[in-house]
Amino acid sequence: MHELGLSRSIAAIVSENANGRAVKRVCVAIGPLACVEQRSLLFCWDLVTESTGLSGAVLEFVDADGDTFVIKEFEFEQETA
Repeated sequence: MHELGLSRSIAAIVSENANGRAVKRVCVAIGPLACVEQRSLLFCWDLVTESTGLSGAVLEFVDADGDTFVIKEFEFEQETA
């Protein structure tokens, strides 16, 4: 199940770039030839992010071409004063 490794990689990249800010949403583009099962990736995402700074961050998907697999964007929680 390479989706577990993919989830770990996504979480590491997003965490590094978040610089401690709370992440609300992560959007990943996946092409039909990427050999990634979205349901498995969602399941693994929840396991990997549980009890971390990414806990509760929603993983979303957009369609892409070919074997594309890329983090398109991520959104931070609004800071309250």
